[in-house]
Amino acid sequence: MLRKKRKWQTVVVVAGCICVLLFLMGCQTFPKEVKIAPVEFKPKKYTESEVKLNPGDILDIRFFYTPELNTVQTIRPDGKIALQLVGEVLAQGKTPLELKEQLHEQYKQHIKQLDITVIVQTFSNRRVYVGGQVLTPGSVPMPGKLTALEAIMLAGGINLQNGSYENVLIIRFEDNKWAGGMLNLKKVLEGEKVEQFCLEPQDIVYVPETRIVEVNRWIDQNIDRILPEIGLTYTIVPGGPNTLGITTAVNPAAPEQN
Repeated sequence: MLRKKRKWQTVVVVAGCICVLLFLMGCQTFPKEVKIAPVEFKPKKYTESEVKLNPGDILDIRFFYTPELNTVQTIRPDGKIALQLVGEVLAQGKTPLELKEQLHEQYKQHIKQLDITVIVQTFSNRRVYVGGQVLTPGSVPMPGKLTALEAIMLAGGINLQNGSYENVLIIRFEDNKWAGGMLNLKKVLEGEKVEQFCLEPQDIVYVPETRIVEVNRWIDQNIDRILPEIGLTYTIVPGGPNTLGITTAVNPAAPEQN
């Protein structure tokens, strides 16, 4: 009886040691299953009425009854345009409709018959940036609604040798910091009915080589490498407006992705 008891105790001790050993080995050498983090922000629903004017936008302002006042204006860095009769007008931050209504109020003091049209020829900042494991990284124009999948296709699609449609990063600069989330676009390609992720101007669509667990930490560690690859430059001014811009071409000296 005593031998059986000792034998049982020995089995318990050995089994416990094996469990502890396997646990330690699992922590040290075998990574846990990687889970793709969900998108941490949702895009605003796109409507034309919410499109705001910004510096660099080109406006075609037409006066139906007084065509001699017609003009094409580029919004200056200070957000203003200069017009005959009324002088400088702040256009930045307004929708085309709001600017039209403002001009109507200012010009009605000078012109009796008044019919003004504001046409946006070019939106300077309505573009997104696609980088990582795509065939042609760089900027993609965004004249209207644009999904993440459409942006990738406009960049030539994903290099399937190193990238995957299951592992797409969306990076956005808001509240003076970079934030992001992951998208699995494979379901869309397979024909499943899923909600499309619509981008916002200045978003970055990035296809990394590896899966990512903690999205924002990974972005903090790699954002300086991402920006040169897609040619995006940014300036953060404490207490002032933050600016984002695009260089004329993808940086040929961009570091290769590891």
